[in-house]
Amino acid sequence: MITQIRSWIHDNSIPNLIGRKKVDWSIFEYGSTIPNDFKVYFSQANDGEEIKKGSGRQVTLIYDDKHYSASLRNVDQSSAGRETLQLRFHSNEIKELMVSVFKSSYKYILERKPTDPGKKKQVNVPDELAEYIEFYSTDSPFIYEMKLIPGHDLKTPSIWWVNQGSTLNEELKEGILWAPLSGKGGRSQYHWDTMDEVRKGDIILHYANGLLHYVSRAIEDSINAKKPRSMSESVWDEQGRLIRAEYFPIEPNIPLNSFSQEILELNIAQGPIHSGGGVKQGYLFRLSIEGLNIIQSHSPDVTWPEFTRFEVENNEDLDEVEPMQTIIGDGEVAVVLSKIKAYIQQQGFYYPPHLIENFYLSLKTKPFVILAGVSGTGKTKLIKLFAESMGATSQNGQFTLIPVRPDWSDPSDLIGYSDLSGKFRPGRLVEVLLEASRNPGKPYFICLDEMNLARVEHYFSDILSILETQEWQDDRIITDPIIHDKSLVQNEDRVVYGNLSIPENLYLIGTVNMDETTHPFSKKVLDRANTIEFNDIYLPQFPEEDPEAKLSPEPVPNQFLRSDYLRLVDAFHADTKALITKTTEALVRINNILEENHAHVGFRTRDAVCFYMLYSQRYKLFSEDEAFDRQLLQKILPRIQGSSASIRRALLNLMKVCVGSSFVIKDYSENMELLFEERKFNELINQAKYPQSAKKIASMLRRLEEDGFTSYWLS
Repeated sequence: MITQIRSWIHDNSIPNLIGRKKVDWSIFEYGSTIPNDFKVYFSQANDGEEIKKGSGRQVTLIYDDKHYSASLRNVDQSSAGRETLQLRFHSNEIKELMVSVFKSSYKYILERKPTDPGKKKQVNVPDELAEYIEFYSTDSPFIYEMKLIPGHDLKTPSIWWVNQGSTLNEELKEGILWAPLSGKGGRSQYHWDTMDEVRKGDIILHYANGLLHYVSRAIEDSINAKKPRSMSESVWDEQGRLIRAEYFPIEPNIPLNSFSQEILELNIAQGPIHSGGGVKQGYLFRLSIEGLNIIQSHSPDVTWPEFTRFEVENNEDLDEVEPMQTIIGDGEVAVVLSKIKAYIQQQGFYYPPHLIENFYLSLKTKPFVILAGVSGTGKTKLIKLFAESMGATSQNGQFTLIPVRPDWSDPSDLIGYSDLSGKFRPGRLVEVLLEASRNPGKPYFICLDEMNLARVEHYFSDILSILETQEWQDDRIITDPIIHDKSLVQNEDRVVYGNLSIPENLYLIGTVNMDETTHPFSKKVLDRANTIEFNDIYLPQFPEEDPEAKLSPEPVPNQFLRSDYLRLVDAFHADTKALITKTTEALVRINNILEENHAHVGFRTRDAVCFYMLYSQRYKLFSEDEAFDRQLLQKILPRIQGSSASIRRALLNLMKVCVGSSFVIKDYSENMELLFEERKFNELINQAKYPQSAKKIASMLRRLEEDGFTSYWLS
């Protein structure tokens, strides 16, 4: 008996076979999701042991006498009403093995993988090209033999599109395709150079005057040959490339407009269709089996030759294309953060207690965070090491440092611009966006170093506005395009950069120093970020002379950092309602204090504070008061600045919120020196409900008292 579920097959006639898995992108990225019907086969291989929901077991995979570490995890997806068994690889070594053995599948998928992060449909390798990995039980539970079955002997024909026009009849008579080696000035063209790649058995679609007229099969590899006699009247050079082909008529002819838009959506590199839906100027272009299938689906009356028939599986297995969304359980977040902190400390850097947890929650709440502090406190280094600890480095392109220049006055330095010839010159940010879009399972970090050397609103406002368009598309986060294809002149640029958006796996962190050389932030910026300040410096901290164990970075999936909530409705459930309501009530009281100075917060800030509180509670990182203290410090106080008596009243009222009823505003407003007397100040902070915010407010009040002006940024 054979059981086949999606890309998994079980054959009872094969001794010890647990299952055969068809190679897809998940094999190169994380492992595989296992269909529910296959749980029983893994249970039998493990002496009947079943993995409980939310738990996992280490497993060993053996290939060629080498052992690889992996795990079986029964992921709790209660929100979706299910549980999911996953086989997870634990090292890059096994992933590299898969790439080296399954080169054909890797290349096929990579060339066709959508660059738009909003498109979830995965690339399926046609059955005639399929490669497989088999798992066999052994005498020991949770130890499996692997058999890798590559497709070395399989040859898939390439699919081509040729524009012939006036040359169609001449080439048809001779059963050939021909193109010159070069044109005027001795320059070649890529749509001529493609002739070199055509091999015996490849399939060619012949287009002329708005219609597909013929389909042919190459009967020999491309060769260099002089111009055929039938083209002797043409202006082309004598030397060229020739392909002999067997032509078959397409009857009735197929009009271009019946399929062009669907072909365009395949984003075929050097494909024949331009963004307007018409045909590019040129000779020989690439197509694909998917493209051929689309054309065939729009021509039911055509009798297609047998050699053109390919069955492409329509597999919408979303479990397979969401490999990184459930790898880290809620209870494991604190463990991962402990490893991150240990790695950073091993590098000889020390930061205030709980800074890493706070930084993590801030990124989880919103993928834009500001780190503030005096120069030399290690803001940039923190971002770099945080990313590096999760496997994101400048070498693999997942960490990018972009120093901000004082002369930036528009987004072109980040996003890019079109030069005088119409060629789009991408900015560094767009280059990272493109790479991140192609690898949605991995987090990408951009550090905007000293981002307020220029006015942030001038060069960064487009990015901030696009971030606000985040919305759910199925279970992915998408945004509006940051580059619209209509704004690009050249077709090649439209294919690569057209409608590029900000992917869900991109995280923006800015570092700022506040002094006379920098610019202040507007509320538009502050509303969209958590501002983390660390000015406390303890110099006598030294690295360990001889650490016991050398820690290595451990790649972490994007799911670890990606937001789970975009709007309050995403988070408002029976088990979260109480905390959201309590947090909102506290913000209402604070708004009553700030409203006089027009510094009160809106729904965007309310949602962000609630999300931070929920994540903290969910992962057990801070107490409720500790979490709200940090949000008061990071989301509310940065908005306050001024010199008026109303600012003084607001700060004193906020101090009362932080300390409690023991803080009598009248006593301190009449004698501000009480607040700055060390013993009295320490008593206040020790009894404060929100001590970090209380310290900051005291600092801001001191600045107001001494200079007549105060600001979060100058205290």
